[in-house]
Amino acid sequence: MKSMKRLYIILIVLFSSMLLLLGSCTQKNVVIAVSQCCGGVWREKVNNEMRLAQYQYKNVDLLFTTAENDGQRQARQIDSMIARKVDLIVVAPDNVNDVTPAIERAYRAHIPVILFDRKVKTTYYTASIGGDNVEAGREVARFLASKLDGKGTVVEITGLKDASPVIERHRGFHEVMKNYPGIKVVTLESNWKLERAQELMKQYLDNGGHADGVFGHSDLGAIGAFLEAERRGIDKQMLIVGIDGLPGEWEGVDRVKRGQFAASYVYPTQGEKIMELAMNILQGKPYKKDNVMKSFLATPENCDAIALQYQDLEAKMKNLDQISDSLDSYSEVSRIQKWMLLIAFIVVLILFFVIYYIYKVYRKKLQKQKAVARGFIENKEGWAAELNHLDESNRYFMDRFKKKILENMGNADMKMDDLGAEMQLSKVQLYRKVKAMTGKTPAELLKEMRLQRAYTLLMQTDKTIAEVSAEVGFALPGYFSSCFKKQYGVLPTDFRNEQLSKRK
Repeated sequence: MKSMKRLYIILIVLFSSMLLLLGSCTQKNVVIAVSQCCGGVWREKVNNEMRLAQYQYKNVDLLFTTAENDGQRQARQIDSMIARKVDLIVVAPDNVNDVTPAIERAYRAHIPVILFDRKVKTTYYTASIGGDNVEAGREVARFLASKLDGKGTVVEITGLKDASPVIERHRGFHEVMKNYPGIKVVTLESNWKLERAQELMKQYLDNGGHADGVFGHSDLGAIGAFLEAERRGIDKQMLIVGIDGLPGEWEGVDRVKRGQFAASYVYPTQGEKIMELAMNILQGKPYKKDNVMKSFLATPENCDAIALQYQDLEAKMKNLDQISDSLDSYSEVSRIQKWMLLIAFIVVLILFFVIYYIYKVYRKKLQKQKAVARGFIENKEGWAAELNHLDESNRYFMDRFKKKILENMGNADMKMDDLGAEMQLSKVQLYRKVKAMTGKTPAELLKEMRLQRAYTLLMQTDKTIAEVSAEVGFALPGYFSSCFKKQYGVLPTDFRNEQLSKRK
């Protein structure tokens, strides 16, 4: 009774703690998962802009992942987001093949999906936002064609071939270049990496190739081409154009200012626009399905246009007061969450002790059952001492049951129905009563008692296997041998031979 009271007190404490925990939960945070196809300065700029915009909204968590140019890995990351049941997924797909099925799975799971920067081969998405990659290719082509007066050789260095920006930039570039038959275009398939672009440019030039202009599908590709040309001392002979136009030292715009690039297409990031679109979707506000962000070429003549990006950053910094207020609110939420974690820990601890207590009670009961069953089966003298935890009626029952089994052990046709009837119990009542006290069924006890008796006979007498089998109630010697081996790990014949060898 005392143990039950302790358990009751523990359960009350557990229930009270759970109520306190539930009461502490105010509003569930919205989780927006961002799946970037790769890392890099441009991607990090997008992420930082989204983080800055995040503070304009309450109860919003951002979860960032990157696939490092591995489409299958990105698909697995998206499936993980689906399993986590995030509220919205922003995806910059690595390629149009591996990632499309995962995006469709998310959409069918009723999770809104925003395609950012890149496209996939499906209409199963909620909205898209990003630059116009076809127009970017056209703009670069028009610029190079004009600067080259429609003559010369242009080397095009792509990114990964299955990425939608590569497909679209290539299409836009060649769409314009076909109007200039005097310009030869050589396409080198790269992988967005500077080192690979430099290696491809080296191989091209080593094989006698010539370049009057270079179009890098990213600034990294253009930088790789420049470094190889600079190493050979021919960089001044090439018009190099990239795409990204990031601010910062040695980024695309800086290289235009230094005269290393002829131009860099400023590919828009605008993470705050992505956040605005995401929140409009989640809050049920109107939104456009396809959103195109316009951009421009940064050239030596109009580098001041890049100041627009800095002005944009300055405007964001003016929101710091608002962000500071939001941070105070988030700090309060954080404190509440810490208390919730503490309470959750206490709940887990209480659950552990409850489970441990139940386990100890169950183990103790199991040990008593095993002791009763062992004494019952082995037919030890004074085995009734194992029954001291039972009341008088149950001890009397077990004693009668054992006597009935010993009286009928040699009867191969004995049935539990008949045995129960002799004890004025139904088969079900007999089963429940014996199982509760020994952990075994009546049939299991009978079988193990027969095998134990057989073990003794084989060890102490010279009776044949068939005689022993019949004496302990097995109708078929073969079945007896099978049961004996299963119980003791050896056939009766081998056991008998082993005993005979010991006697000699």
